[in-house]
Amino acid sequence: MDPDPDDGSSFHQSSPISATSSTTTSSSHEHLFYSSTTSDAVHLSDFARIQKTCVRTLMSETLPPGVLSGGLSFEDPIDGLTIAWKFTLPDPHARGSKRHYALIAVLGPDSSAGMQAAPMVWSTFEYIAAKLARAAAARGAQNNSQGSSGGNPRKNVASFLTGSSVDPDGHPRRNAIQLGPRSLAGIVGDENIFAWLHGQFSMLLNTMRIRFGDVLTEPQD
Repeated sequence: MDPDPDDGSSFHQSSPISATSSTTTSSSHEHLFYSSTTSDAVHLSDFARIQKTCVRTLMSETLPPGVLSGGLSFEDPIDGLTIAWKFTLPDPHARGSKRHYALIAVLGPDSSAGMQAAPMVWSTFEYIAAKLARAAAARGAQNNSQGSSGGNPRKNVASFLTGSSVDPDGHPRRNAIQLGPRSLAGIVGDENIFAWLHGQFSMLLNTMRIRFGDVLTEPQD
């Protein structure tokens, strides 16, 4: 996949599949496609299914040794085919200075149709992950430059005795404040990141609907 010309800090670029999904001919007619994003599944069975798939993707399914980002797929006799892309983002507040993420598509029991769609899904997921990684790196570099320019002259009194949250060189003490988990918006430095992700997933779903019909995009009973 060709890299974007931007530095990854802006999430206003089109998806690699957007051109395909918007192509029309003189004999075509328009269909409206609506999608919504929610943090809570409508049905408890859907929540359990998604939770199980997420845990398996992040905890059980592994990439080849030394590979930090890449696509994978697996099947479940009940939930069907799952296609995913695992990747990491730099975060100095996290254990190991990185966080693990996965983009997941649960495509249902029709594994033959699902595997036909896999290259499209992986390509889109790779694009999304690369954009997020570049934005996170740019955000980290910005934070580092701000921190390095804000150093304080060394003091004779130890900062841990005065209760200061920074050491004599002006660097924050990790134990001075409780650092809670950072959200994805904080890592990439864009509060609208989830709206952008919604748009990417919506375009992917729409293109899959056009190419493969509703068998892969309709909710499974």
